[in-house]
Amino acid sequence: MNDMTNEEMVISSLEAEMIEIGYECKRRSNALSLSSIALELFARDPAVQDAMGGRAVSVTFEARAEGATTDGIKVFQLGYGPTEFDAARDASYQWLLGVYPALVTFIAQPDHRCDVDKAHMIVGDDDTGEKFGWTVHLPPILSRTYGETLMPEHPEQNAVFWALFDSIHPYAAHGSVFWIECFAARYPDSKVDATCRLNNEDWSEGRNALLAWAMSWPDPGQGILSRRQFVLFEPTEIDSLPEGSKLSSMIDGRQAIRKSP
Repeated sequence: MNDMTNEEMVISSLEAEMIEIGYECKRRSNALSLSSIALELFARDPAVQDAMGGRAVSVTFEARAEGATTDGIKVFQLGYGPTEFDAARDASYQWLLGVYPALVTFIAQPDHRCDVDKAHMIVGDDDTGEKFGWTVHLPPILSRTYGETLMPEHPEQNAVFWALFDSIHPYAAHGSVFWIECFAARYPDSKVDATCRLNNEDWSEGRNALLAWAMSWPDPGQGILSRRQFVLFEPTEIDSLPEGSKLSSMIDGRQAIRKSP
């Protein structure tokens, strides 16, 4: 282990987590190959430091098509553990729980996957009259507490999507897949913080929506409550969207045509 680079150590931890869960993968020194869905996984910019009496590992996992040379889907993860490998496995576990399921439902299109909810949305462009349909893949929201606070009731899996809905439709008048990386935290004394990235870039409107959402959470007392979700938007023919499950909005936000939970 001591001869490994941080990238190799994190990829090795991700491989160990995948094998334990039962997923098939192949590892080379700095990447994992998932042949079942034709993806390569990389550990970008891993860093190790002391934290909470143990170790913390921060890393950005990048998933991209096998052989691709352009940037893929990048998601930041932070893990803790008594050793750096344990901390890397914690970060890997979060990625497998909160990101991988959405990639599978998008790429492999299984009939059903119990850990991914789906929402549907139509966005219309007021100027051109053109409409765009979307299937929204919603893997689990990952909640964590730190310090003297109890885990509150878990939010509904579409809670982040609802929080972002009014902000996202101006960015959805196109036909290309996109994704949002969401993180919010609530601290003592009603303090909140959030990060939000749209297609790997910081997105201020989304961050503001997450800050407002975090203010609605229960007071964590003297502890910290954090929640994280990866949300993937798949372009979908409007005629194929199921009736009764569509969220529609005009792009300028003046008129909400129809909303249903």
